[in-house]
Amino acid sequence: MEAAKFMNMRNGFSKSLDDHCQLITGPKDESPMQMFYKDKGVFLTGGTGFFGKKVAQIYLLIRTKKGKDAHARLDDLFNDPVFAKMKQCNPKYRCQITIISGDCSLPGMGISPDERETIKENVNIVLHSAATVRFDEKLKMAIAINVHGTKEIIELAKGIVNLKAFVHVSTAFAHCNMRYIQEKFYNGMMSGDNAFKLTECLDEHTLNALTPTIIKGYPNTYTYTKVLAEDVIQQHAQKLPVTIFRPGIVITSYREPVTGWIDNMYGPCGVIVGIGSGVLRVFTGNMDNKAHIVPVDLCVNALLASAWDVARNTYETPPIYNYVPDADNMVTWRNYMETGFKHANDIPMRKSIWYPCFTIVPHMWQYHILCFLYHTLPAMFMDLIMVLMGKKPRMLKIYRKIHKFSNVLKFFSSNEFRFDNENVRRLAEKLDERDKRLFSFDMREVDWQQLFLVSLYGLRLYVVKDDPSSLPESVRRVKRMMVLHYCTLAIVYSLTAWALYGLMKLLFF
Repeated sequence: MEAAKFMNMRNGFSKSLDDHCQLITGPKDESPMQMFYKDKGVFLTGGTGFFGKKVAQIYLLIRTKKGKDAHARLDDLFNDPVFAKMKQCNPKYRCQITIISGDCSLPGMGISPDERETIKENVNIVLHSAATVRFDEKLKMAIAINVHGTKEIIELAKGIVNLKAFVHVSTAFAHCNMRYIQEKFYNGMMSGDNAFKLTECLDEHTLNALTPTIIKGYPNTYTYTKVLAEDVIQQHAQKLPVTIFRPGIVITSYREPVTGWIDNMYGPCGVIVGIGSGVLRVFTGNMDNKAHIVPVDLCVNALLASAWDVARNTYETPPIYNYVPDADNMVTWRNYMETGFKHANDIPMRKSIWYPCFTIVPHMWQYHILCFLYHTLPAMFMDLIMVLMGKKPRMLKIYRKIHKFSNVLKFFSSNEFRFDNENVRRLAEKLDERDKRLFSFDMREVDWQQLFLVSLYGLRLYVVKDDPSSLPESVRRVKRMMVLHYCTLAIVYSLTAWALYGLMKLLFF
């Protein structure tokens, strides 16, 4: 029943196949943005995603990873369900993709001289989204990829013969040392160039020891190096048709090409999966803070529109876009979590280890106490059982990773941020009616309850890999686990009351 409801909702909410094919191959009467991307060469870094416009060629920078070369990684990429409709509309899509083997952490990005010439002669649009997004990345590597990699691609872009647009993807939280973030450049304590020189002068051990002092005011090396990368854009790319795009916290797709799609468990999506699996039971943060989350498909549309706009206009200062929820249509983390709780029993995960239950506390001392009671003690008990059964204990190891993940997020869940997004508003107004339909990105039009609901289904389907047909059995299973959960609580509370009564009787009678 629930599975059928979800499929009907997805079919009604997604663009039809005809709409997708129109977006990819182009209608007879093409929109301004379609005309702009038509027959263009696009160089894309950080290309774990793909946009299927009618471009001449997409040049995709891919590095070798985990023993897989660029071609093998591209094959894996296009096996993702998100590309199913694109394959139907354009079966010969691979002919429009040129692999550029490289790595943003290497000098010259590791791109061969021949491939550099190919880019310079054939590319018109550069979309630079490559970055290490690990919050705990060592500072040396974070600067090499996020900062020096940005400078290297700027130098490459300067040699492109017919460059129309250069988009640098930053993050809305780059300047999270402030609580009100405008669409403008900010000066940091150190320039991007000097930061790279510092990594060349100091050995990695010394740099690691100095990292807390260097990034003081920022919660991690990711946000700090994103600030430095923006400085590199300001210092070295002023003469290019460049713009900076700062997305908020990216979650599942809203409408296209399928609703609810995502391929990772970063940020709030990881929290939802942790809760749904019965592993994550306590978290810290202010639930009444605004949730600056954006769906991935609207985010990509806004990014493409920013490239279209900077190619059409001349700006004295590179425009910056804070792509976050609009002040006229915002939600809090409480809204996000309550939607999850509301539908937890309707969309349960097939292999959850316990009944989903979750507590959020505002203070760290509360968090540490509850972590010990709700996470560490049960993990020790389960590991003991595994040892007695002759199996390898693993729950304490899992919870160490969970606590590390929670510590990374607590800065953003505990602090309130405000963003200016006037540039994004003006960008949305520049689109004609056709582009507003094909490249929709206005966050004022988002139905949050609908987005949260499709996100839950999408996480179950695309991240946890639970087949929709398993939903009825999963619902029955979670109901049994609910009975077991409350029976366990009743026993624990009864034993606690009995122990307290015995202690008081011993002390006072």
